[in-house]
Amino acid sequence: MITFIALIILLLVEHDGEIVIKDQWLRPSAAKMATALYFTIENKGDLPDTLYSVKSDISDKIEIHETYSSGDMMGMREIGSMIIEAGKVVNLEPGGKHIMVLKLKRDIKVGDDIDFILYFKRTGEISITAEAKN
Repeated sequence: MITFIALIILLLVEHDGEIVIKDQWLRPSAAKMATALYFTIENKGDLPDTLYSVKSDISDKIEIHETYSSGDMMGMREIGSMIIEAGKVVNLEPGGKHIMVLKLKRDIKVGDDIDFILYFKRTGEISITAEAKN
């Protein structure tokens, strides 16, 4: 009985995860258009993890992207997934890696909070809320 009670307590207590998401934000945009989601991923664990998908009620089409340059040209391309090495920090930011949120279902205005679920191979699901900022 004591083991069962201890297990219940462990399940109810919030633990710090190995993957930490912070400083999340996205740009305002209009319905049917696109926006970008940015945040910082810190892997406090001893093993790498991979971000492979992002979901939200705001859009049915969300992709992991990077900005690249080739000669005099710059562009964006989908990269499918992103490895976060053990003990490292990855910044998703304008001009670099980011999450493209395409074909928005509604307008996003400055100050709106939008919920997302990030899917990692090792960690599983992490829910975040990002505020729309300019």
